[in-house]
Amino acid sequence: MIVRYPSLCSLITALVLFGCAITATAQNPSPSPAAVIPLEGLDPVALTQGKEVQGDMKYKVKRGQFEYIFASAENKATFEKDPARYEIQLDGNCARMGAPTTGNPDLYLVHNSRIYIFGSEECQTLFKATPEKYLEVPPPPKSPPTAEMIKRGQELIAKAVEGLGGGSKLDQLVSFQRKDLRADQIKNTLLLTFPDGVRQETVRPNFTLASVVTPSESFVLVNNSVNPMSEAGRITIRKELNHELIVLLRARTQPEFKTWSTGSDRVGETAVERVDVELPGFTTTLSIDPATGRVLSQTYRGRALGGVFGEIVITYSDFRTIEGLLLPFKTTATLGGQPVPALSTTVEAVTINGPIDPATFKKPKSTPSN
Repeated sequence: MIVRYPSLCSLITALVLFGCAITATAQNPSPSPAAVIPLEGLDPVALTQGKEVQGDMKYKVKRGQFEYIFASAENKATFEKDPARYEIQLDGNCARMGAPTTGNPDLYLVHNSRIYIFGSEECQTLFKATPEKYLEVPPPPKSPPTAEMIKRGQELIAKAVEGLGGGSKLDQLVSFQRKDLRADQIKNTLLLTFPDGVRQETVRPNFTLASVVTPSESFVLVNNSVNPMSEAGRITIRKELNHELIVLLRARTQPEFKTWSTGSDRVGETAVERVDVELPGFTTTLSIDPATGRVLSQTYRGRALGGVFGEIVITYSDFRTIEGLLLPFKTTATLGGQPVPALSTTVEAVTINGPIDPATFKKPKSTPSN
């Protein structure tokens, strides 16, 4: 779970801030190297048809971390023809919380002939009541951008880089630390060491949660207990960090970075131009003031508190210059037009290229939490 401007919150969302996430992350820190027989050994093909039939070890298929067993050779063949339809959905992650919150392979539910699993009974109950709130609906296909749209998008991204402080200042960052106070009075700290060190920490009255990602190891700390981080957790953190304006604009030189203009709009009283940005597995829309280059808002589809999917809008304000970088010190978030306190923050302190204690990114000696 994490914290951020707009972005890191989604992470916190993903890591533990939300109900079942802490439990699932701690109890299932990483996929087992051995395949697990899920669904209490029931035949998944029969299960999608509303039947609970015990599988037979004579008929089995391994898919990812799971080994499915079937009641008959016919059902096994049906599964093998279209495994994506019959296997556990969402790569075995909790259907309410999403990655990296792993699901209990025996805590399942069938919805629209698809099998989902959950990190807790609470997650299962909430999903069962309103599954449409927690399942991402693919957006309608877009027409390919024109050459003119791509050119304008690149111009606006260059303008945003200059508005932030300039390419040389941005690209030569060694470290960045920000301490936030969320609107729900939870404190968060984000520490980035470039190019690839991340530590995100959330302090609540009854516990401290930290997630650390480095090239050599990644782990989650809950108070004094340490757990290895799953690969899904690493991927989610890396992806969600792209919502950080500093990280996103630094990525502009990567071959996978794509951008194009999508028209004009307004943020408050200011006329802006909207720019779509894509990286692998990541999409967002920035609203940029063409006069100053300031990014005034960011819009994307994602999960907010409680795992609910929707359109998240982050509005930036109170810009201040720190070591040559012009940064927003206040963010206000909405989901479907409603306030999201967990994603709304006030920056308390920012440190640019400050000294970093190497122990910050070292896994402490501890026993895993239970």
